[in-house]
Amino acid sequence: MGLNIGFDGGPTAQGAGVGRYSSCLLRALLSHRCDDAFTIVLPRGMALPSAVDEARCRWHAVRLPVGARAAELLWHRLRLPVPVDVIAGRLEVFHSPNFLLPPLRRARGVVTVHDLSFLRVPQFAYPGLVRYLAKAVPLSVNRADVVLADSQCTADDVVELLGVPQDRVRVIYPGVGPEYGPQPERGEREALRAAYALDRPFVLCVGTIEPRKNYPNAIEGFGRFVQRTGFAGYLAIAGATGWMADDSLEAARRAGPAVKVLGRVPEEHLPALYRQATALLYPSHYEGFGLPPLEAMACGTLVVVAANSSLPEAAGDAAVYCSTDAESIAGALAEALSDDSRAEERRRRGLKRARRFTWERAAEAVRDIYHELA
Repeated sequence: MGLNIGFDGGPTAQGAGVGRYSSCLLRALLSHRCDDAFTIVLPRGMALPSAVDEARCRWHAVRLPVGARAAELLWHRLRLPVPVDVIAGRLEVFHSPNFLLPPLRRARGVVTVHDLSFLRVPQFAYPGLVRYLAKAVPLSVNRADVVLADSQCTADDVVELLGVPQDRVRVIYPGVGPEYGPQPERGEREALRAAYALDRPFVLCVGTIEPRKNYPNAIEGFGRFVQRTGFAGYLAIAGATGWMADDSLEAARRAGPAVKVLGRVPEEHLPALYRQATALLYPSHYEGFGLPPLEAMACGTLVVVAANSSLPEAAGDAAVYCSTDAESIAGALAEALSDDSRAEERRRRGLKRARRFTWERAAEAVRDIYHELA
C-alpha cells in the first residue's frame, strides 16, 4: 500500500553539496513508479524543484506561509511548536534532507545529517553558527525516528557526539549522476578555455571557499609541486565564496596567475571540468562524505585526497592520499602524476569504484526506510 510521504524541498534551492544531495535524491525518489504519494513542502516564493520534471509517481507541492529564513527562525531558533504535517496534511513520514527536522504531529520523522563538522572542527566556522547548530541539530535528531548519515564516519559521529542509539542511525551513501562519465563531449575543452581561460593543463579543486576546505595549504602545496616538477599549468578552484574566505582568497592572490579562482560554476560544467583536469585535489580537513572525489573518479580523473574523516570511504584504493599540510599535498601530487602506468591503474579503479554509488540505489534504500517506519 502506498504512503503519504512529506519531503522538505527547501534545501533543493541551495548550492554546493547539500543542495545537490537534496535535488538528486528527490529526483531519484520521484522517478521511480510506485504507489507512494509525495508532498513536497516548499518555502513561500520558491519555485518548484526541477526534480519534479521527471516524476513518475504522484506528487503535489504545499507552500509554507513564510519564506525559508522565516521558517528556520520560527521552527529552529524560536522553536515554535507548529507541526509541519498540520500545514502539509496527513503524512505517514516526513523527511528533511538538511540537518533540521521541523515539529511533527503524527508523521514519523527522517532527517539526513551530512556531517558534524561544527562539533569535530568548530574552528572552521563562525562561532555563532557553531552555537546555533550545536543546539538545533541535537533537537532534530532526537525528534527523528531515523537519522540518515552519508557515511559510516558521520554515523559514528552521530552516535558518539549526539548520543543517538546506533539502531536509529542508517548509512546511505550519496550517488553519482549519469552525467559524470569518462567520455568527453564534443568541443568541451574549447568551451572551458573560452569560459574560464583554462588554456593549459590544470589541477582542479571543487568546493565552497571556506576554511574547512584547506585552500591555503592546497595553494602552497601546488606551488611546491610546480617548483619541483615544472608542471606548466594552473590550480583551478571551482567554488562559491563562503564564510571566512579571506585567507584562501589572499593566498590565491599572492600565488599569482598560476591559481585561477573560477567562482561558483554551473553544475552542468562540472563533468567537463573533471574530465579535462589533470587531477582533482581535495585536501579537506573534514568531510561527511565528499562527492567531488567520487564524481571525478566517475569521469576517469586522478584523485588526490586527504586521508581523514569519510574520504577513504568514498575514494577507497583509487586515490593518492595526503595529509592536510602543504608538504604532504605537494608530495601526493607528484606521486599521482609521476608514473603513467600507475596513474592509469588508479583511473581504472576509480571508474569501477564510482559505479557502486548511484542515486537510484540511494533512493531505493531511503524508500525502504520510509516503508519500514510506516
